[in-house]
Order: sequence, then C-alpha cells, then structure tokens
Amino acid sequence: MIGIRIHGRGGQGAVTASRLLAVASYEDGKFSQAIPMYGTERRGAPLVAFVRINDVRIRERELVHEPDVVIVLDPLISKEQSVTSGLKKGGLLILNSHLPPEKVEIAGDISIATVDATKIALETLKRPITNTAILGAFTKSVGYPSIESIEKAIKKQFPGRVGDMNIAAIHQSYEEVTPAVPATTEELAEPEEELEVAGYGVLKDVSSWRVFTPRIDLDRCTGCKACWLFCPETAIKWNDDNRPEIEYRKCKGCGICVEECNVKCIDFERVLV
Repeated sequence: MIGIRIHGRGGQGAVTASRLLAVASYEDGKFSQAIPMYGTERRGAPLVAFVRINDVRIRERELVHEPDVVIVLDPLISKEQSVTSGLKKGGLLILNSHLPPEKVEIAGDISIATVDATKIALETLKRPITNTAILGAFTKSVGYPSIESIEKAIKKQFPGRVGDMNIAAIHQSYEEVTPAVPATTEELAEPEEELEVAGYGVLKDVSSWRVFTPRIDLDRCTGCKACWLFCPETAIKWNDDNRPEIEYRKCKGCGICVEECNVKCIDFERVLV
C-alpha cells in the first residue's frame, strides 16, 4: 500500500487532487481512498489531504501519518512547515518549485523531485491552480496511476474545455518534472512549525501565504475604490492623497483586486522561492 499526503492552500485544489488520484487509481483496477482534512479555512489558508492506494481492499480509516509520498502544491509551504514530517525513509517529496531538486534545502533520507507547477498552471489554465499541474509529475515519478486513467478522472470532474485545459497541464507536468534525486544529507535548519491546517480567523500577518504580489500603478489609478471594496482581507487602505496603499502583511495574494480593478492598473508579480 502507498500512502500520500498533499499540502496546499485553500483554492489550489489539494482536495480535488486527492480525489482525482483516488479515481484514477480505481480506473487502474486498484483500491483507493481520498481523505480531505479541512474545516472552515479561508482561501489561502494551509490545508492537507490524503490518499491511499493498494492492490487489495483498504480497511484503514485514519489519516496517513507516515506517507510514502508527499506532494506540495505551494512553493512557500515548505519554507514554513515541516512537510517531510512523518515521511518514511526512502520516501519521495514532489515539490512545486522552479529550482532543480539538488538546490532544494530540505535534508533527510528521502528523494526530491521538482516541477514548476505554477508556471504550467499559468500557461495552461491561465490561473495559479496547481493541482492538476503537479499530477503529471506524480505519475511520472511514482509510475502509477497511468496518465490515461488520470485523464479519465479529469474528464469526469471537469467535462468540456476546462477538462481539456487540465489534461494539457498534466501532460506538460509529466514532460517537465525533474527526475528524483536524494536530498542533501547536510544538517539544515528545519521550519519550526509542525503541520498546520489553519482555520478561519483574523491573523496579524498572512504575507507568507502569498505566491503573487499585487502592485498598483498609481498613475493609471482613477480612485474608484473597487479594489478596496472587494478585498477580503481589508489589505487596501487610502492615504491622505486619496490614493490606494496595500498593507502587504494583510495581503494573501488572492488576486481579487487584480480582477476587479476597472482600469486594470493592478498587476501581479510572482514570488520565486
């Protein structure tokens, strides 16, 4: 039996990814479970999901505490949390990262494979939803479920054009994932936080959730206040000159201000880590 833990943030599709892996495994004739673990998280909050795959009926019903594979959908989560916690010796870590695996600063008796799922998602889906953009990397690295079965699962979940876009994402991920290499054996400082699933609430600083940073072109801004009105985190305020300012400690990078700006004077910059 193989146990899988998926780390992501609300809105990135971690729970959907677990379901797609379970359905694809069933299509391959295996037994599978998809186990979400979330409550009232707001968009951008960390969450985890789990999958079990086996050749025989699975009778366990608890969470996967010692996974064989860990998938990380958000490049910043591995900087904040111990994503390798509980990962078995010789296990596999699949990271959404633009870095090659030998430059990833995570130590342990594990192997690391990387793929720039954010770039793939932006190219194929036109938005940073990285779940299907990393599933191709998973099947290439692990050997199952087959990419054909993942396609079937995606078509069931997303019929039509949306399904075609997600299938394009898994194929590009399959081609671009770097082969897994052993992690460094050097002693490195581990993130202090243990695995966390953050519930809804007002936090003083959510800037660590942000993969994209909004920038306002004040010369083009008309002062319509649409960004201020729609921001779910009250991260936009107005200065004495009646101009918008972003309080970046409150900004989680959801992109609503970018979408709602009437004159398109707000752009996104990707944070590379």
